[in-house]
Amino acid sequence: MNKKLIATGLVASILTAGGVAGAAWAETKAGSPALTATQAIEIALAEVPGEVQEAELETEDGSQVYEIEILNAEGVEMEVEIDAETGMILEIEAEDDDDGDGDDADDDDEQDT
Repeated sequence: MNKKLIATGLVASILTAGGVAGAAWAETKAGSPALTATQAIEIALAEVPGEVQEAELETEDGSQVYEIEILNAEGVEMEVEIDAETGMILEIEAEDDDDGDGDDADDDDEQDT
């Protein structure tokens, strides 16, 4: 009887320790990104010069991404997505470019004449 209780207690302790370690690893992974917001803004401005309107840290598909909105010299609001861990630029698009084709025209609303 005592051996069964000891074995059960040992298994419970191992599972608890594993769960705590897993939770700590997940918190570290989802915690502070390698890049600061200031660094992400500098990277974005090097690609799209202008005035920063907004900078947000978001989670997309399990990865942390900075979304930097910049008003360029032509008055177009651009969005630059930067991987918060690597600093790699993931996407640059005009804020109103919903269809991702690189222009501001909404192709869904165009009519054939």
